[in-house]
Amino acid sequence: MERVMDRSSESGGSPGRHRSVCVALVFVALPLLTGLLALWYQADASGATGSGPRTPPPGADTAAHLLAAAAVVLGASHAAGRLAALAGQPPVIGEICAGVLLGPSLLGHAAPGVWAWLFPGRILPILDGLAQLGLVFFMFGVGRDLSAVRLRTVGGRTVLVSLASLAVPFAGGTVAAVVLADDHAGSAGPVSFAVFLGCALGITAFPVLARILSELGLSHTPVGRTSLLAAAVGDAGAWLLLAAAVTVAQAPGSSGPGLVLMAAGAAAAALCLGPLRRALHRVASRRYGDDGAEVGASLPVPLLACAVCSCAALTSVLGLHAALGAFLAGAVLPAGSGAVTAAADRIASFSTGILMPFFFLGFGLSVDLSALSTDSGTVATTGALLAVAVLAKLLGPGLCARLTGMPWRDSFRLGVLLNARGLTELVVLGIGWEAGVIDRQMFTVLTVITLITTVMPAPLLKLLDPKLLERDGKRAVATRRGPSPPGAPGHDGPGEPIWEPAGDTASPERR
Repeated sequence: MERVMDRSSESGGSPGRHRSVCVALVFVALPLLTGLLALWYQADASGATGSGPRTPPPGADTAAHLLAAAAVVLGASHAAGRLAALAGQPPVIGEICAGVLLGPSLLGHAAPGVWAWLFPGRILPILDGLAQLGLVFFMFGVGRDLSAVRLRTVGGRTVLVSLASLAVPFAGGTVAAVVLADDHAGSAGPVSFAVFLGCALGITAFPVLARILSELGLSHTPVGRTSLLAAAVGDAGAWLLLAAAVTVAQAPGSSGPGLVLMAAGAAAAALCLGPLRRALHRVASRRYGDDGAEVGASLPVPLLACAVCSCAALTSVLGLHAALGAFLAGAVLPAGSGAVTAAADRIASFSTGILMPFFFLGFGLSVDLSALSTDSGTVATTGALLAVAVLAKLLGPGLCARLTGMPWRDSFRLGVLLNARGLTELVVLGIGWEAGVIDRQMFTVLTVITLITTVMPAPLLKLLDPKLLERDGKRAVATRRGPSPPGAPGHDGPGEPIWEPAGDTASPERR
């Protein structure tokens, strides 16, 4: 039998092939031909009666545009992120650029017909909803990352540097606001504008900074430890200032309601970060275990997402931005439970890869770099604010670190690293624009400054010190072998890390 089959195979397998062809003709080709004839008859009958083609329902057209736009946004974001990574930059740089280029800055300017077809007005509310959802979950991740910073493991020098990283840029921003308020303050008034500008210049993107430190091999060095803590403290203070600016903007004509709202918000934050966080930690420890050891059922991801959205909705109803509520939700999350961390990681992975590109798109639709004026006044404003933003981080925390014992080279590295503003700054700018704190021109100028200062740190450090990776890689290996003894050179407190990633897919490694 095997010999017969082999002979049949060698001769081309004619009997089996002929049988397959006959079966295909009867059960595949003939039904398809019958269906095509029926469709042709229906089309001919429709033309004879003059009924014409039926218009598809509006919902079908909206769905088609939405799916096409989603495909373009996700594909462009992923491709741009990969290109940025190949260029030695955090992927978020490419994703931000993709969102800006899909807006009126490039696509709307170069191909307005394609841009209008791809992003018609009827799908913009849907895209905005996806963007807001991505923003909420991103801020949840930021609060979660900052809550993992161990404030008790750092020394006095690091605390001073952390405070300087916020105080000096805030002072520079408020002084600059005195000059710029008449031309660029929004409807909220000059006070909110000054507080907001100081807050915007003081921001350091904690996730982007963590990514840069990891790529440069600086995560376990004194510079890396100090910069992470400074970013954590500075961002926490900046969010408080941003909340104050937005609160004042809600009642520009009267300070009474704004002060009451700020007091209520501060009390709620203290309650969440104090008793509520400890209570949640005890509950999570009993049900899910600590240090990754689950002793009970896993935490459902929809339940955690529901809690995050509820906190965001509550702060939005109270007159604050939804992002602040999501930030608080992440800050109170018990970080020691493996089940809670796993659920939060799944949310972070989905929001980072799927939802955040729509936030970048929404931001890009609001910014038109092609319309940015190139007159001497705008160029001078951009250059002056860029100088204030960069020098405030170099001379503030950098000089403070030098005066408290850090070497000059490490102090300069620290100032350069803290200039990474990244996505967190874009979130701040979006909130200020929505609240009417800044006008469109200032919104665009600060966007340009954000992109420049986020791209700057990694290549600048490599340019100034070509042996950075090799030397600090060896220092990182030595540090990981064991903590430095108290009093050793470069030691600033106990030899424990001041920050631990919340999970494998946490945002710092991605953003």
